[in-house]
Amino acid sequence: MKLKFKIKLKVSLLELSKFQKISFSEFINYFYIAQKNYYCNFFTPQSFVIILICLISATLNSQNETNNWVFGDRAGLNFTAQQSPQVLYNSQMIAPRGCSSISDRNGNFLISTNGDIIFNKNYNVMTNGILVSLDTVPGEPPPLNSNKDFDQNSIIVPIANSNIYYVFTLGPDGLFYSIVDINLQNGLGQVTVKNIPLFPEIGVAKVSAVHHADGKSIWLMTSKKNDDNEFTSFYAYKINTNGTIDSPIISNNLAYKGVMEGSIKFSPDGTKLACANFQLEGVENNLVTFDFNNETGVLSNKRNLQTSFVFFEVVTAYSIEFSQDSKYLFANLLRQPMTGELSTTRKHLIYKYNLSLINPSGNLEILYEESNTSETGLGTLQLANNGKIYRAISLGPNNGTDYNGVINNPDDEDILTTYFHNAINLAPNESRLGLPNFIQSYFRTRILTKKGCINNPVLFEVDTYAEITAIDWDFGDGNTSNLLSPTHTYNSAGNFNTSVTITINNRQITVFKEIIINPLPDLNENQQLIQCDSDTDGIATFNLYNVSELISDPSLELELLFYTNLTDAEQDLDRISNPDNYINSVENEEIFVRVVNKNDCFSITSFFLSAIFVEIENLESIYICEDSDFIVGNSEGNFSIDLIKANVQSQLDILDPTTISFFPSFLEAQTTQNEISRNEFISESTTIWVRLDIINTSCGGIAPIDLIVNSTPIVSFEDNYILCGSDPIILAGSASNHRFEWLNSNNEVISNLRQFVFHDTGTYTHIAYKTENGIECSNSKTFNIEGIEAPTFNTVLISPSLGSTSDVFIKVDGSNNYEFSIDDSTYFGNSNNYTFNNLPAGIYTIFVRDINLCEPRIQQEIYIIGYPKFFTPNNDGINDYWRIKGINSNKVKSIKIFNRYGKVLSLLIESTNYGWDGKYGNQPQPTSDYWFEIIFISGETHRGHFSLKM
Repeated sequence: MKLKFKIKLKVSLLELSKFQKISFSEFINYFYIAQKNYYCNFFTPQSFVIILICLISATLNSQNETNNWVFGDRAGLNFTAQQSPQVLYNSQMIAPRGCSSISDRNGNFLISTNGDIIFNKNYNVMTNGILVSLDTVPGEPPPLNSNKDFDQNSIIVPIANSNIYYVFTLGPDGLFYSIVDINLQNGLGQVTVKNIPLFPEIGVAKVSAVHHADGKSIWLMTSKKNDDNEFTSFYAYKINTNGTIDSPIISNNLAYKGVMEGSIKFSPDGTKLACANFQLEGVENNLVTFDFNNETGVLSNKRNLQTSFVFFEVVTAYSIEFSQDSKYLFANLLRQPMTGELSTTRKHLIYKYNLSLINPSGNLEILYEESNTSETGLGTLQLANNGKIYRAISLGPNNGTDYNGVINNPDDEDILTTYFHNAINLAPNESRLGLPNFIQSYFRTRILTKKGCINNPVLFEVDTYAEITAIDWDFGDGNTSNLLSPTHTYNSAGNFNTSVTITINNRQITVFKEIIINPLPDLNENQQLIQCDSDTDGIATFNLYNVSELISDPSLELELLFYTNLTDAEQDLDRISNPDNYINSVENEEIFVRVVNKNDCFSITSFFLSAIFVEIENLESIYICEDSDFIVGNSEGNFSIDLIKANVQSQLDILDPTTISFFPSFLEAQTTQNEISRNEFISESTTIWVRLDIINTSCGGIAPIDLIVNSTPIVSFEDNYILCGSDPIILAGSASNHRFEWLNSNNEVISNLRQFVFHDTGTYTHIAYKTENGIECSNSKTFNIEGIEAPTFNTVLISPSLGSTSDVFIKVDGSNNYEFSIDDSTYFGNSNNYTFNNLPAGIYTIFVRDINLCEPRIQQEIYIIGYPKFFTPNNDGINDYWRIKGINSNKVKSIKIFNRYGKVLSLLIESTNYGWDGKYGNQPQPTSDYWFEIIFISGETHRGHFSLKM
């Protein structure tokens, strides 16, 4: 029987043919084929409507559509309810990157594609299923219009209530879709129309899908750079239940700089869109989320997620996936080596972000960190219908591995989220970069209930993407319900395999979940909490938490909540706000406690408060020296709690020391809070409180003990003393001390007097003793007696070195200030340096002494060399000789006189007092200029000239 039906298309045939960039006649031919295959009738072209698809009675595909995954190099997985995935070995598809697959509503495999080829349920190429040219020329690169090299190159969308599937493919020329009639070719399916342009522009990238808010239509999302080629816009196409596709809802002006590489994903609940931009350079907008309005198709509220937490480090996201509850986002990232680093620093990472937080990046979890030297080595993340997230593991698009990884418990807040690498062995087939791309809302349907408590009503809820019109619960213990959100009470603890079958869009979906029913806390009744009273009125301060060890096992993880009546305890109203510091209102007051275990199961019981007054005799004070903590001067001592306990035990004649405990205050002793349990108790003088707990009575009394820190004997000496000349140093201990010791460097006691006279240098120690409160305490000081070292000359500079007068700069090294003199009588200066100005040529002695006259005086002879500019050897007794001044014969090698021709006229010697009479060989020399040369034993040479006048 042929079924005929009509649907309206929102564009005319002529307009649609232009949009597809094919001729109108070609377009008619396409739909002639469609009409023949679908038994469709068309309206006239003038009406600008067509009948695109013949609808037949069917149910909407849902969660089982994701049961079969086909991906990678002939790899496959099969997911069935309550089971781990089973490896498939029949696939013939090779998908280096992106891919898609889909099953029917019963979970039977139907279609897969790598973007270039569509395969049927027998894993063979579907009739008319080759979408791009696969012809290659030897030695030439493959065709440029291949879709399989895109990270997200396809997604398959079923048309409601029909046998029709849209296979959307994304490649170099944009976004296209092909139509598959799954009933043709004896159920193997046939591509009836292929490569219909939906967004035929270069630069279209990434694709994801989710159900519309109506639970029936589908949103298809893709992205493309805007006209300025700067920011990326998003295009949301609504695929209606009759197969028509509305004009896109465009979200732009989002200040979002996307790239083609990477992926986008809807959250299963359709409220968010995440974008991963795989950028090898730069990190702007690397990982971004948006809010999505699945009623209007509009994106908003861009939110950047931080991927790198080290300056100059680049961590770029490749793939993302949401948890089933849409609360968490998982990202597969690549940490790239920073400048100058070795390639081995490249790392592959898996992050978990909690999107419910204001700052998800501030609390992210790093689930996996792997070093890898390859350029890629990443992989797609994909949620499965069992609630787990799987990861493709690859060394690159053309170099796979035998394994998939898995993220367990991605949205369970009670169980740690973990990642297992190499979790599924696909051999002999391989994983590549991609996993199948699905309509994300397929993964939303799930039972929300996780656990409950025995004998307490458990609320059961289910979440899905469409309106539930019928529901059937099986609680796993033989009981059922047809209520939308029923409550059920279990009479025993254990794990129960529950299920719910819901009807949405005229079809049934069954999901399963194991519910854990936990036991209640086991409590002891009619217990009494006994407290020490400060008087006899029966009123005291209680720490109600101390009842824990009376009513239950204190090692269990239990929460105790307290109330003054049973009704409040049952309804959890008006809790006691200060249970650790509670004052009973009447004698033997009854308190109700609600005890909650780690599984949120609770039991209620009550106990009574009893205050007992027990008087303890005055306890002896404890004294200790101030330096017992090995720190002098901080007014603190180191008290031994063990010794104090032994003292109390002896005074009160107590046999069992475990009944004695100590606290900083009376209130803390009452409430047993902040017990002083460490043996070394360091404190200033203070009072602590001892509490005695007697078996079967609980309170043996509370009493104070004074802890007294004795004052420290006064010792006030300098670290160093200096002997000045022959004067001794006299030191005396403080008169407030009672006993004294002076020790030499060999720790030998050299005196017990309060005062000691030091004549010799060395290291000494003074120990002072003082008896206070019956104990002797000491304090000590080690110091040095040092002698004075003479200063040393650092610099003596004569400037100029040759002339009639010179300045002499002197600098010395020493630990004091110094005076300087050239006659050892008159001294100048008060520093470590001094300058004598305009000293005539001659021999001088520099004297240096410290201003305190403690250090030895030092001296040094200097020579200021000078000579006359002319002389007159005419025997008149005036300037008859030319002489060098400031010469020391022990330092001079020779002094020569030259005429202008360089002839040596005289060699001056010490016997002539280094003078020249103007003669050469007893012959007077003429008036002229003459030169001299002084050569010192050190090798230093001085030259100059002068005039001879008659």
